[in-house]
Amino acid sequence: MKPGSLGPSYARLFTAYVISNVGNGVLIAALPLLATSITRNPLAISGLTAAAGLPWILVGPLSGAIVDRVDRRRAMALAEFARAAVVALAALFVLGGGESLLVLYLVLILIGIGETIFDPIGLAMVPNLVTPSRLDRANSLLYGSQILAQRFLGPPLGAWLFALAVWAPLGIDALSFLVSGLVVLALPRMPSPTDSEWTIAGLSADIMEGVRWVRRDRALRAFLLGDGALHFTTAAATSVLVLVTQDRFELGALGFGLTLGALAGGYLLGSLAAPAIVSRFPRAEVCVAAVVGAGSGFLLVAVSDVALLGGLGLAVVGFSASQLDIVSITYRQTAVPDRIRGRVITGFLFVVHGAVPIGAVFGGLVATLTDIRYTYVASALVAAAVAPYLRRALKDAELDP
Repeated sequence: MKPGSLGPSYARLFTAYVISNVGNGVLIAALPLLATSITRNPLAISGLTAAAGLPWILVGPLSGAIVDRVDRRRAMALAEFARAAVVALAALFVLGGGESLLVLYLVLILIGIGETIFDPIGLAMVPNLVTPSRLDRANSLLYGSQILAQRFLGPPLGAWLFALAVWAPLGIDALSFLVSGLVVLALPRMPSPTDSEWTIAGLSADIMEGVRWVRRDRALRAFLLGDGALHFTTAAATSVLVLVTQDRFELGALGFGLTLGALAGGYLLGSLAAPAIVSRFPRAEVCVAAVVGAGSGFLLVAVSDVALLGGLGLAVVGFSASQLDIVSITYRQTAVPDRIRGRVITGFLFVVHGAVPIGAVFGGLVATLTDIRYTYVASALVAAAVAPYLRRALKDAELDP
């Protein structure tokens, strides 16, 4: 099924996601490479991953309250235009010969703030654009395209652009945000007003209403823990991956991009296969198997000194994670009413993205204090610990849309 078969409005949203995330993928490879030209300290390099997730901790809940109050189309476009301006300034800084880890951290934080608006609005809009019976397919295409662009196409392109000129990846990313914002403006207007006032008390009440929805629903709580655990472990693993590819696999810049691409390739295949898988097997069992599979992939990276096997392990992680993501987001979109959907989705993203900086620092610390291999062993142990809880919590839950 093509995006256009889900309707022209969904096709526009799909296009905006692809364009925006190609630029993001360029930076995923380029910024670590830029950082390694400044320092070889694992903890300092893992700080890039931490900076990318920090905005979800700082402003994530507030963003959720805002996106349920405003014209979602305009808010998405404004977020893209603001991110384009930030990255364009960073490109000029690097073009002028500037070298600073603090600047790289700041750029990622500001881009992340825009992400706390763009991503949850897009996910919250999907149920308004397609029928419930097509949600699994719509989500699989959206997630699959996002990962394809951000993790598979973008990183090799970013590494290639970095080899040409260190400022070029930043320039391409700024252009992608600009074009994505223009595409978003073609979406239908979907205001989501609430009765609350634009005051601290009103925003706080909106945030707490979203928290109560998650707290009352056992399946939502289980998905929150499962998604958070996989983001934590993946962040730990990828935060030191540039050192694994350079020191253990003896690969260059392009090899690092391709290794990241293996993670994305697995996620892409998993996203495309998810509708067929969840239609054939119980969704609860799919979620448990996803966590176990991710842990197995981490272990394969830990024991391998061969780039091909390490990439295969990351592909297994990506394939497994996609299954949990599709089941989780479809449940949130159907179990939560539209008026509060933005807050609940943003609350989830607050937790899962908030787990990223913690996982990144954890991965850097483990690699610094012991060995990089043990970062992947620790990730596998965390995944193994979550699986029994998911089995109990989702056993009798109704997860079909």
